Amino acid sequence: MFNIKKILLLALLMVATTAVAQPSFQITSFISHRDLTDRQKADIQRYTQGWTEAMFTYEAEKLAQARRGLSEPLDKRWAMSNTARMHYCESLLTCFEPILAKENDNVLASVNALQILSLLGTERSVTTIMRHASSTFEDRAALRQWASVGLQNSFQTGRLPLTRIISAATLLADAASREPVWHVASRQLQALGSLGTTPGLRRSELGELQKLAFELQVQAILNAVEDISANKVASLRMRAVRSGLSSLRLQLVEPGLDSTLKKNTINSLVPVLIRILEIALEQSSGVKKSDGLVLAYGGAIETANTMLQRFVGDQESTKINIRESWESGDTQPLSDAIAFWQGQVSSK
Repeated sequence: MFNIKKILLLALLMVATTAVAQPSFQITSFISHRDLTDRQKADIQRYTQGWTEAMFTYEAEKLAQARRGLSEPLDKRWAMSNTARMHYCESLLTCFEPILAKENDNVLASVNALQILSLLGTERSVTTIMRHASSTFEDRAALRQWASVGLQNSFQTGRLPLTRIISAATLLADAASREPVWHVASRQLQALGSLGTTPGLRRSELGELQKLAFELQVQAILNAVEDISANKVASLRMRAVRSGLSSLRLQLVEPGLDSTLKKNTINSLVPVLIRILEIALEQSSGVKKSDGLVLAYGGAIETANTMLQRFVGDQESTKINIRESWESGDTQPLSDAIAFWQGQVSSK
């Protein structure tokens, strides 16, 4: 059922775009101030309102201009103060409400609004972005994808406290586990993988976040593949699984990675890798119905097996390409590989 309040806000704002000109003034002259006058606070509100109204357009050039107008105050060269950032954030969130509303069919404007919010790096902005990254709340895949990108950008601003990053990352991992669209899930896993390079944290905090990032990625991938298995239908979501594995593989070979963290992550990841091979074997017949599925599952098989070879030990039958055999219809090498890796793990 439509939210009547949002519909009215959307209608009023769209009408206003025909009557209100784009702001002819700047707020960059005072946003570095710690203390703002009532006039300056009002100017922030008028500036935000004016450029937000300009975003209700399907013309790419005008939309880009509005985005530049709203992004400009957040440029580092203006050194926006925390006070100004708080007021700017509140103003943006209020003005963006009808743009982000489900009743708004201008997806391009919605995506641009999320990108602008990601530059803020505030707890309030992250809360809004996270809501649009989850399929539980957001039906539009394009918004979920760009909200996931926005969360990664928000983490990289270096402005968020560790507790807020942890809570957002945990919610994002849950969203990635259930995300039905593979390229959205890939973005979500990518955002989780970026946590280990988050700026603005103390060394101990960064170490804690790196540990959590690995745990969340492994768990999200496991939850996703178990969901794929439970549905008993081959799914393109396996492409996101392969993407997540590839990212983890690169993270685990970083020279500066703590050796204990690496060992613990590999120990938790190995059973997941074997499980991916098992599910690929279980769903082999259904996969052959689509070239896209063959590519998705074949890639997951190859990546999982390669990681097992690196992290567990050499496979006896390395001369056999289990992906090529599987794609040609011969599942025996894949079955043998699963048995081999299960034996390797149980013997250690």
